[in-house]
Amino acid sequence: MDNSKKYVAIEAEAQDWEEAIRLCGEALIANNCIGQGFVTACIEREKSFPTGLPTVIPVAIPHAASDEVNITSVCILKLKNPVEFKRMDDSNESIGARLVFNLAIKGHNEHLDYLQNLIAFVMDEEKVKQCLNLPLNEIPNYLENNMS
Repeated sequence: MDNSKKYVAIEAEAQDWEEAIRLCGEALIANNCIGQGFVTACIEREKSFPTGLPTVIPVAIPHAASDEVNITSVCILKLKNPVEFKRMDDSNESIGARLVFNLAIKGHNEHLDYLQNLIAFVMDEEKVKQCLNLPLNEIPNYLENNMS
């Protein structure tokens, strides 16, 4: 396994986008990927720069630049019920995200490349459907093999 990236998959119910980001953060902290400050940075950033994407299966990609990232990682949260996230392209509109990809990038230079790869991934309806349908324990491996 490539130790430079880590994928964590969880399934939960969240009341709102903020709780969804916190759940992802807790999972990443439990895996020693990030520090608590990263979670706060994601929530603050989401308020000003929302990350909901109106893809066929709506997703959100919360992320933030933070020095509290120990390893580049993604927590994918499979939501039991869709959660409203404001849209990235129009913050007056919302989408009901089914999946949340919380992106933690170590080092500020890789941010854009990785984000572009992730956006390309979530634009692929088949790949997103796989994430919804695969058992949780198979998702990290699937992401590792299918994210360019």
